[in-house]
Amino acid sequence: MFDVIGATIQPMLEKSKVLEIAYDLYLEAPQSSSPEINLREVAQRTGVSLFECRNAIVTANRSGRFPNCSLVY
Repeated sequence: MFDVIGATIQPMLEKSKVLEIAYDLYLEAPQSSSPEINLREVAQRTGVSLFECRNAIVTANRSGRFPNCSLVY
C-alpha cells in the first residue's frame, strides 16, 4: 500500500521541484516579453528528464499557474 502512495506522491513532488527551479530561473532571466528558461539546467538541477520538465512547465502555464516564457534547450 505504501508503494502505491509513494508512486502517486513522487511525481507530484518532482513536478513541484521542476516548477520551483524553473521559476527561480525565470526570475534570474533578463526580463522581456518572454524570458528564457533553459530546460537542460532545470533537468540537471532536478534530475527529471527534459521532456518531463517541459511538460510540467507547459501544463502549469496553460492552467495559469506559471508565467509566459520561452523554453530553450
